[in-house]
Amino acid sequence: MALSADETVTRRSSSELADDDVHSSAMNALTSTLATLLSSSQNGQAGAGHVSRGGQDDDVIMMAPGKNLADRLHFAMFAFVGPIVCVFGLAGNVLSVVTWRRPGMRSSTGQYLIGQAVADFWVLVCFIFNEFLRAWDPAVDTSLVYGVYFSYIGYPVFFLAITCSLWFTVGVTVDRYIMVCWFAKAQRLSNERQANFGLMLIAVNSFIVNIPHFVSFSPVMDRAENETGPAFRETDFQKGSSGQFYEFWIHCIILTVVPWVTVFSLNIMIIWKLTRSNKKMAAKKTAAAAQKSKQSENQITRLLLTVTFTYLFFNGLHCVVQCFYMQRPPWANMNHVSTAYSCSKTGIVIYASTNFLLYCLSGRRFRQELATMLGCASMDTGQLSGHTDHSSSKCSTLTSTTTSTGY
Repeated sequence: MALSADETVTRRSSSELADDDVHSSAMNALTSTLATLLSSSQNGQAGAGHVSRGGQDDDVIMMAPGKNLADRLHFAMFAFVGPIVCVFGLAGNVLSVVTWRRPGMRSSTGQYLIGQAVADFWVLVCFIFNEFLRAWDPAVDTSLVYGVYFSYIGYPVFFLAITCSLWFTVGVTVDRYIMVCWFAKAQRLSNERQANFGLMLIAVNSFIVNIPHFVSFSPVMDRAENETGPAFRETDFQKGSSGQFYEFWIHCIILTVVPWVTVFSLNIMIIWKLTRSNKKMAAKKTAAAAQKSKQSENQITRLLLTVTFTYLFFNGLHCVVQCFYMQRPPWANMNHVSTAYSCSKTGIVIYASTNFLLYCLSGRRFRQELATMLGCASMDTGQLSGHTDHSSSKCSTLTSTTTSTGY
């Protein structure tokens, strides 16, 4: 039977409405699914320094390429920039340890630099396992094995290595200060035995003050099969006021600011002492000797300022940003703070990787010994001295500096 025009329009409209209902239901289901997946992804990618404090899961930044600048920068720092720097840093720290252990390089300064290289090596190793691995495979932290590792090894050892590295920097600065400013007492106070004692004292005290980091996280043993999220969680201590007090006042302020001020002050006194000594000797020297002394003064000044301000910049930046990240002031944009935290943490990796260049390759003796060890120069002393510049260029070293600081 033929349908009238009105009936045809009515049936067509009913059909279109039904199709719209189907499409609307499908879109709602798709939106709900995406929201669920996004929530699960965020819960499964909470990082070591990015585990929310006080249950503020909405502030967790995903460790994967996101849609905004903060997510992309976070992923780039932990997945690309940091690991590339780590590769060069690990190689440099190994070369530093091997070179400073050679018979011709044994000294109190060398002992401190060996300790610092070892500490920096572990900083880089922990960064690779704590950040890089999880940036590329966020599901790894859902493993119970990784939960145990992160709670009892990865997280506490990372901070222990950083503390040792910072205070070994103080140790080598004090050693340098004694050799320059207390020259008469240098033989008694600046020797390998005293250096080894200083290293042990710093290491033991660093472990003691970092004991709270060993109880900051605990593995999740009673996980359900369908449970998502990391296989570790903050302990009651870490989430409570005691943990916040420790992280801010003890670790951030005392363990970071005190060495920061100490290194800065001692290097200023070293520069002042060298400048004063050269002025006193200027009248007793010929013009050529005075010019050579001036060049030596400028070299050590540049070296000390470079080392000092590299240390001050990277560690100072990390301290400030970490304080903001932990305190979470209500007026701060946590998206920006998280972005800055990623950059500052990568800065710690850069600092741990460049110490090899700043402290070691800028020294003439170290450069010559390294060239000999790598086969770039002969063991013969005369030949080695005659080819210092060629060896330095071939091994891609930095500018030389005076040996008056024990380098």
